[in-house]
Amino acid sequence: MRVVLTVLDAFPHSAIRESDTPNLWAQAAEGAMASRGGESLMLSVTYSNHAAFSTGLSPSETGHWGNWAWIDGEFVRTYDSGPQGRTVFDDCMEAGRRCIAAVGDHKLLGTMGALDADDSWPPAGTPPDGTSLDAYGYPEDQAVIEAASNMDLNADFLLFHLNEPDTTMHMYGPESEAAMSQYRKSDESYGLLVDLLRPQWQDTVLITVSDHCQEPTEHPECVDLKRHAESAGWPVQVRHDGTGAIVVALPDVTGEEFALVKSEIRRLDGVEDVILADHNVLLAWTEPNRMFGRGEPLARGNHGSPRCTQQVAIVSGGHPAAKTLGGAITHNRPGTLTWAPTIRRLLKI
Repeated sequence: MRVVLTVLDAFPHSAIRESDTPNLWAQAAEGAMASRGGESLMLSVTYSNHAAFSTGLSPSETGHWGNWAWIDGEFVRTYDSGPQGRTVFDDCMEAGRRCIAAVGDHKLLGTMGALDADDSWPPAGTPPDGTSLDAYGYPEDQAVIEAASNMDLNADFLLFHLNEPDTTMHMYGPESEAAMSQYRKSDESYGLLVDLLRPQWQDTVLITVSDHCQEPTEHPECVDLKRHAESAGWPVQVRHDGTGAIVVALPDVTGEEFALVKSEIRRLDGVEDVILADHNVLLAWTEPNRMFGRGEPLARGNHGSPRCTQQVAIVSGGHPAAKTLGGAITHNRPGTLTWAPTIRRLLKI
């Protein structure tokens, strides 16, 4: 059996239509699609969800609360910390199973532990000179297709990732004409990836997901939770993460003090709500159309809040296990933490 996990970054479940995204629609029709899509972790951001795709571990276990991780008493980028847990790639290598990865966000290789795969692209996590890059400096979808076409796809586990939907929505907003056009273009790229898999289709289980979706961020002023916390002298550290934010208690903070911080955050202008995610971690999110940061927003679309947790979730392929798994996701809504245990079970690793 060959298991393929394909991630379309930020691609909205709601955009999958027969007329606009025929390749995704065909896989959903031939296989199965979760009717309400999947459910991302909270925060609904890229790196924590991708780390969990490969480990199956929750943020409470890894410290990966968003694009920032809280590890050893400080915030670090998740792609610098690595996945902080055993990955599907680790299990494949220990079991003598071949695994490969080709991704449109090169930082994902470090985030997911995929630098240790038998073959990965971009090499060593750096796009080669001459790679076509999007406006944010990530390899375009076509570059991923070209890389995948030059790899030996006769492997037990394959990871593909297309990044352009996320970049386009950040730049123009998820409801823009540019975004609608990008959904169609990325569907075409997805179709090319499926074509590459056809020679071994009868032995393939294809899992197609997105990590989150996006929402418009058109309000002219960001919500600066970090500066407010510093000015108020709250005993916490804060990291903004799109329409979400991570708030971690400093050592020796009492439960009463932390509860007071939570209530104060909830009263701030532009904040919709905040939850206690762990004993020392709060996750806050903005009101619709707003994002965290300083000054004017740097993006027309963003994510992080619970409004962006819906994922694409499709299972297809020619192997009989695809039908069984497809039936499962139609009855029980899958989420980020569903996929690593599922892949391990399918590959018996």
